[in-house]
Formats: sequence, C-alpha cells, structure tokens
Amino acid sequence: MAANTETESDQGPIGTWLHDIGAAFDPAIFIAQLFGFAVIIFLLWKYVRPPVQKMMRDRQETVRTQLAEAEAAKKRVAEGKKAREKAVTEAKAEAEQLKKDAAADAEAITSDIRAQADHEVKRISEHGRNQVALVRANLVRQLRTDLGLAAVDKAGELVRNHLADDSAQAASVDRVIDELEEMSSGSSSAVPSSAKLVGLHAMRAASRDAALAVSDKFDSAASDLDGAALAAASGDLTAAINLLGENPVLRKRLVEDDENAAGKNSLVHTLFDGKVAPVVVEVLATASTQRWSSSGDFITALRRQNSLIVLTAAERDGVIEQVEDELFRVSRILEANPQLASLLSDHGKDADKRVDLLQKLVGEKVSGHTWTLLSSTVRLLNGQAADVAVDQLAELAAARRGESVAHVVSASELADAQVERLATVLGGIYGRTISVQTEVQPELLGGLRISVGDEVIDADVATRLAKAAETLPR
Repeated sequence: MAANTETESDQGPIGTWLHDIGAAFDPAIFIAQLFGFAVIIFLLWKYVRPPVQKMMRDRQETVRTQLAEAEAAKKRVAEGKKAREKAVTEAKAEAEQLKKDAAADAEAITSDIRAQADHEVKRISEHGRNQVALVRANLVRQLRTDLGLAAVDKAGELVRNHLADDSAQAASVDRVIDELEEMSSGSSSAVPSSAKLVGLHAMRAASRDAALAVSDKFDSAASDLDGAALAAASGDLTAAINLLGENPVLRKRLVEDDENAAGKNSLVHTLFDGKVAPVVVEVLATASTQRWSSSGDFITALRRQNSLIVLTAAERDGVIEQVEDELFRVSRILEANPQLASLLSDHGKDADKRVDLLQKLVGEKVSGHTWTLLSSTVRLLNGQAADVAVDQLAELAAARRGESVAHVVSASELADAQVERLATVLGGIYGRTISVQTEVQPELLGGLRISVGDEVIDADVATRLAKAAETLPR
C-alpha cells in the first residue's frame, strides 16, 4: 500500500488521472462515446457548418460592400469638392459677366427711357394742344348754341308779343294759306284721294276688295230706301254682327270656306230671311261669298258697312253735314280726354254699360243719326280704340259726302272767310272737296297745323320755332 502511494506520488497529477482513467476504462462505453462524438461532429459538419459559413460569407460580403461604398463615397466627396470649386469658379465668371451685361442693359434702358420720355413729352404737348383746340371748339359751339337758343327764345318772345294781337294772328294764318295757295298753283297734279278706303287701310288687298264689293252691293240694293228704312236696316245689321261675334263657328264657316260660295249664300238666307231687312240679307250674303284675309276683317267690314247705312240715311234725310260736324266734335272730346276714351274702349266691361256712359256724355247733344252711329260703334268696337273709331266715323261721313276731312288746328278761332279760303286751297291741292274741321290750341302761337288723312302740314309758329332750335349746333 505504501508502495502504491509512492508510485502515485511519483507519477504526479496527470499520472494519477491516467491511472484513474485506466482503472475506470470500459471499451464498450468508450466506443459508444466515440460514436456519439462522431455523430455530433457529423451533425455539426452537415447542418451547422453551412449556415455558419454562409453567415460568415455574407458578413464578409457586407464588409466588402461597405468598404466599396465608403471608397465610392470618398470619391464622390472628392468629385463634389472639385465640382463645387468648378461651380464657384463658373459662378464668379458668370457674376462678372452679369455685372458687365447689367451695366450694358442699364445704359440701354437709360437711353430708352430718355427716348420714351422725349416722345411722351412731345405726345403730351401735342395732346395738350389738341385738348386746348377741342375745348376751344366746344366753347365756341356751346357759345353758338347758347346764343342761338337765346336768339330763338328772344325771337319766340317777340313772336308771342307780336301774335298777341288778333290782327297779327289772322295775318299769320293768311300767310300759311298764301303759301298753300302757291303750292296749289305750282303743282301740276292733285294728291290722289283715298276716301273710298276710309276704315280699310289696315286690311290686306283681298279684304279691301271684299269690303268695297259689299259697299257696292249695298248701294245698288238700297237705292230706293228712305231714311227710316235704312235706320231699321242698321239695327238689323247691328244685331247680325252681334250674332256673328258671339258665334265664332258660324263666323268661321262664312269666312273660310271659299270653295263653297253657294253653300254660304244659302246658309245666310236660311238664317236671316224674314228676320232682318232684305237689304241686310243681301249685304250679309255678299260678304259671305267674298274672299277675306281674316275673320276680323269680315267683322270690321260689316261694322263699316253698318256705319255707311246710317250715313246714307242721314244723307237722304239731309242732315249728313250736321252728323259729320257732330262726329268731329265728339272725336275731339275723346282725343282731349284719354281716360274717357279708355273707358269706352274697355272690352272687359259690358257693352251696355259702355253705351250708357256714352249716353251720359253726348246722348242729348247729338242728332238721332249721330247717336245711332256712336252707340253701334261703341257696342261693336271689336278691339279698336273708341277715339280712333269715332275719328274714322267722321272721315267716313266726309267721304260719303264726296269730301276729305282736313283737321285744322290754330292758335285762335279762324274767321269764316279763312275757313272757306282754306277749304278752297286744300281742295285745289288734293283735287277733291275738303271739309275743314277746326280746333283751337293757343300753344301753337300762330299759323296752322293741318292734317288730311295721314298727311300732316306743320305750318304753325311753335313748330317752326322748335325746328329752328333743333337745327342749332350741339
């Protein structure tokens, strides 16, 4: 035992360890451990080594990439430094060039400004001279206008003072008549008459011809009728016109069926024979067989014919001149009172009420024939203004007498001799008898204003003064 202890002591720790191992060595265990170690080595080699190697390679590649990028960045920094130095150099050169260009531009701009300033000075000077000339011309024109207006006003004042005398008024009228007389003697042809067309001017040719045919038929059919029979016929025709106005289908049947004249004629006789005067039946039958431009023209022509029937009655009773004068007076009343004319023309009101208003106005102041004309006209206005319709009645009355009406407006009442002379002179101008209807308007100052149909002769002093003022420069 002592010997063994000595031996172990002589071998040292390693020897002791080896001795222990040898004492404990088991070959089977050793082989198993060796196999396990080999398996572990295999597994490490097979499954651990490749990822580790790949990781190492990736890491190396990353390092190499970073080194390359660092080198590239270093190169870029160097290149950037060179580019900056180059840019600074170029900027300095460009700044120097800009400085030179700016100096040149400043010189050019200064030169242009001087030239523009010189041009503007000249332009302003020229404009100033033109403005001065324009102001001067305007002042001269205004002065002329003011002086002209003052002269016209003064002349007007002198004329008014002069015409305040009745003899001067009469002299101004005589001068106008003298001028018209010279016109009459110097004219080789008379103004054509349109008396037959009174009340028909707004119609087309077909309707005018139809209306004239109706008038001709009446003249032939009523040649032997007296005033009373004609007055009764007027009442019948008024009733027939009312019937046609209230029955658009019947009116359309009588107007539009141009190819069936015989049928329309038969229809008229069926409706009206024995109910109205024969002359009225003839008028309606003739009207129904004519060609009309519109049904409105048909009614208008019948209204006109109704007025002609009454005027014929007045003519045969010997009072047509009185009727004409009364119609003219009523037309002047309506013209001077637009509100009254509007009330009589108001188709929204019942016809009887409008006739009642007319009765209160003129019923007891006019003859029976005139009242018949006025009442039937107001009742059958058919859209026409009352004042226009009454004015046409006066013209129709004059035309029935073979005359044309001259509406003469003067500043004061005309003497009978002046009216007669004026009628004679106008008759020479128009080639037919002229019926003069007078009206007084003091604002005309003097002279005359004459209307014959659509023609107006402004020979009054007020109009001439106004025209003189209008011709002044403005």
